[in-house]
Amino acid sequence: MDNRCFRLKRSKCALTFQLFIFAVLMFLLYQLLPLFLWGVCGILGVLIYHLFYHKTPQVEQLEYLDGREWSLSTVKKTYRVAISHVIDHQAYIVVYFQHAKARPLLIWCDQLPLKQWKSLKVLTKML
Repeated sequence: MDNRCFRLKRSKCALTFQLFIFAVLMFLLYQLLPLFLWGVCGILGVLIYHLFYHKTPQVEQLEYLDGREWSLSTVKKTYRVAISHVIDHQAYIVVYFQHAKARPLLIWCDQLPLKQWKSLKVLTKML
C-alpha cells in the first residue's frame, strides 16, 4: 500500500469519547432534573444520535493526489476535495475542506496503523 493512500477503519476512540461525554451529561442531568425528565433526556439523546450521527456516511479511504487535492471515498461515491487547512490535536486530526458545504473530517489515531498515522501527520504538516 502506498504511503499516500489511507484506508480508514471505524474509530473505537471516537465512540468511547462520545459515550463518555453522554455519560457525564446524563450524570449532571440526573443531579439537576427529576427522574422522569432525566429519562426523557436520555431517550432524546439516544434518538438524536441514531437520527443524525449514526447515519452519516463513513469515509473509507483518503488518498493524497497533488498539493492540496485529495480523493475522499465513501461507501457509495468518490469525491475529489481540496483541503483548506488541517489541525493536528495529537489524538485526532481535523481536516477542513475548501467547499463551504463539506463537513470537516475527523481522523482518530486508531483508524490507521501506527506507520500510516505517522505518515499522515507528516503529510498534514507539509500542507
